[in-house]
Amino acid sequence: MDDKQADALAVLLSNEHATHFKTLNSQPKLKKFSVFKETRVAATRGTISFFDGSPQTLRGQLKAFMFSPKRECCTPYMIVDIDSKCGWLKLMRFVGNKHAELNTETICLLLSGDDNDVNSFGFRFEHPERFPGNKHGFFHVQPIISNSTDSPFPGCITWLPVHFPTFYMFASSAFELTIFSIHSLAGWELLSEFQRKHREDNGVLKHLIRVGDSSRVPYPFGAIA
Repeated sequence: MDDKQADALAVLLSNEHATHFKTLNSQPKLKKFSVFKETRVAATRGTISFFDGSPQTLRGQLKAFMFSPKRECCTPYMIVDIDSKCGWLKLMRFVGNKHAELNTETICLLLSGDDNDVNSFGFRFEHPERFPGNKHGFFHVQPIISNSTDSPFPGCITWLPVHFPTFYMFASSAFELTIFSIHSLAGWELLSEFQRKHREDNGVLKHLIRVGDSSRVPYPFGAIA
């Protein structure tokens, strides 16, 4: 990912996180998610948490990691979206695989009942893997019940398979993988605003923000005006 793309995405994601963080702190029905704040989880030695520092710090961390992913390292989780109607908190983080390629992990959290029981599910968005026979030798998405550091997702469906289904992504770069991940959590509207603001000319991005009849424009992406 080039410097311009990394900076633009870092601004988008850090700003969205800051906005949702304020929403979480201001709405009584969402304050229960405060148990997943990074500082509180660290104090209790928990496993899944989201960033609770300054937006400027998060922006710097995200840009640096996207521009130059660190092998087998990761960024903090950030809030990409909140489904206030149904009560889901949607988190994402960047992960560097063993080849220092940029992947993402998402986790969605729900607290329900009088005891705030936790339910969760997640997906990983990955570069082509180097398995014999190229089993997953393409950009793809798979379900997960734990993250890259083997931290189990609280309240997940433990029998859920993690090697299939495997969804093909029409991506060819870290930038495109990232926008697929954002689209899965926040929808096309956020990416449409991003495209207009930064005048990003990427063909995959242009296709992801097409809706209605326009979404029927066929591949390849290069044919999109």
